[in-house]
Amino acid sequence: MQLEGFRDRLHRHGASLDRWPAAEAAAARALLAGSAEARAALGRAQRLDAAIGASLPPLEPARLEQMRQGLAARVARMPLPEAPTAAGRLLARLRPALPVGCGALATLAACGLWLTLVQPLDALPAGAADPLAATEVLALAEAVP
Repeated sequence: MQLEGFRDRLHRHGASLDRWPAAEAAAARALLAGSAEARAALGRAQRLDAAIGASLPPLEPARLEQMRQGLAARVARMPLPEAPTAAGRLLARLRPALPVGCGALATLAACGLWLTLVQPLDALPAGAADPLAATEVLALAEAVP
């Protein structure tokens, strides 16, 4: 075990090597035997664990049981989740099969449908308001610096 891995496991498992998985604890003990830095890191972790333990009030068994009963009562009052409908179950089964970009694909299909249904400008009835003539567009384009 390397020193960085030891420090990571100290953060993950705490300073008591008895709580570590057996193989990792054995590797940590071997590292501690030969590394002063590892022993210093373990000492800092033990002081931190002691400070945290000293700041917490002792938990009495009666208080712990009261907390468990309160939690069980809250869970019992929670509403049950609604049963999924047939459509919801079908959608849940089809969701993994849908491609990630299906929203973009649906937008493209809607735009294509809209473009096929829109009436072109040259097909407007004779009495309809005349859009800008080509000469007016050119005049406006030349006026812009």
